[in-house]
Amino acid sequence: MDTASRVVPLLGGYAGTISFAFPHNLPAIMVFAIATVSLLGSWFHDSVHRSVRLPAGVDFLLARLGASPVGFSPRWWAYKHVRLHHRYPGNPEFDPDIQFGRLGRVSSAQGWQPLHLTQHVHMWFLLPFSTLNMLKPAEPRLVRRYNHLPGITITVPGWVFLLDKYVGALVVWLPVFLTQSLRGATATFLVFHLCAGTLVSFVTQVQHNTALSDDSDDYSARWPLCDQVLRTTDVGRRQGVWWWLCGGVNFHIAHHLAPSLTFLELPAVTARLRADLREIGLDLPVHRDMITAVRSHASLVRSLARRPCDNSPHSPGHPAR
Repeated sequence: MDTASRVVPLLGGYAGTISFAFPHNLPAIMVFAIATVSLLGSWFHDSVHRSVRLPAGVDFLLARLGASPVGFSPRWWAYKHVRLHHRYPGNPEFDPDIQFGRLGRVSSAQGWQPLHLTQHVHMWFLLPFSTLNMLKPAEPRLVRRYNHLPGITITVPGWVFLLDKYVGALVVWLPVFLTQSLRGATATFLVFHLCAGTLVSFVTQVQHNTALSDDSDDYSARWPLCDQVLRTTDVGRRQGVWWWLCGGVNFHIAHHLAPSLTFLELPAVTARLRADLREIGLDLPVHRDMITAVRSHASLVRSLARRPCDNSPHSPGHPAR
């Protein structure tokens, strides 16, 4: 049932995207983009973690349905998300999932640059371009970079990851360009990615880069499970619209503690974890709702925009937790 709630609007939105010329296909494009993000956060995400409780063929199909419209490579995500992001959450040297590079500073461990002075303004305009940015052929360069880091070995050639993502994207978007004018197809492609990119950015940022999450530069890994809890946050406590939209990963702390769990298991596990922690006087870092989470993200970005004090190892205005 959950699968149908995501796949049916995705296929329906895609059919409408192809069947109608731009701008008459705008509603279909929006449905297509929203359903794609929902599938990315749920079945694609679980497939990358190899936690899907489905036959292998169905697993493969669902992963491709989510990944192909935005041009994601499941094979590359198995490296960059599972082996890098989950092992080193928030570490700007190792974690490629939630960083903005030179354009934005979301951790005290990132070096400050003059461009960061305006990040609390300009970063909001960059969020819609996140999936378009992922389409660039960066994998060969990143493979070389990460293979020089201690403890990281990527044995697959970079060109394999490029093939993995571009073939899927071509299968999805070539029919659009064949059935519509070049201008209309280009506009359709851009609107889809701007919508999907905005949603993907908000989903990822509010799970890690907020005033509730630990953005310190201590990556000693002395307490790895504590690090997994402190460097991520939950958004909401119920399975509502946001749960469906983000693919169930709003219960993100339990996911980082036990990545082998499916997104369908996370609500119950989170409730049990919260109850156990309360018995010893602790609670999980959780935002009441999406609006609160976005405000918290904005607070962190603003505090890290200022130039760090010369006599302090951390950025000024580091949010209290």
